[in-house]
Amino acid sequence: MIKRKFIQPKDMWARVEQGNLLYVPVVVIEAAGHVHVYLSGQVARDPDGTIVGKGDMRAQIRKTCENIGKGLAHVGAGFDDVVRATTYVTDIEEYYRCSDERFRFFRNNRPASTLIEISRLGHPDAAIEIECEAIIEPERLKA
Repeated sequence: MIKRKFIQPKDMWARVEQGNLLYVPVVVIEAAGHVHVYLSGQVARDPDGTIVGKGDMRAQIRKTCENIGKGLAHVGAGFDDVVRATTYVTDIEEYYRCSDERFRFFRNNRPASTLIEISRLGHPDAAIEIECEAIIEPERLKA
């Protein structure tokens, strides 16, 4: 049996359009003795929706990874559990100059990753967005 949980942690920003939650930042799937965790793309937002670090890629990488950490921790996971990450940036050269900031969070684990440069993210001041997938043991699941 597959169990699905769609989670909106209270300390993470919620995108609401026309009175409806547009998406959740965390989805948990319990199947075949494992728990799969999917995080929607995270950007450098405070819980109130304010973009942190406008024009500062390093600050945005840091805040984006902090948000990823919140989503992972909410369900009992951490950065070492991430198996895949997709990163979207608006300036790939600036990202490369600041990418060491990411290693403050992904210390022991280098997940399979894709890096894509795009012209714009969902907010005009956002410079980076990262979505992740993680796998944990069922007994670690908090949600």
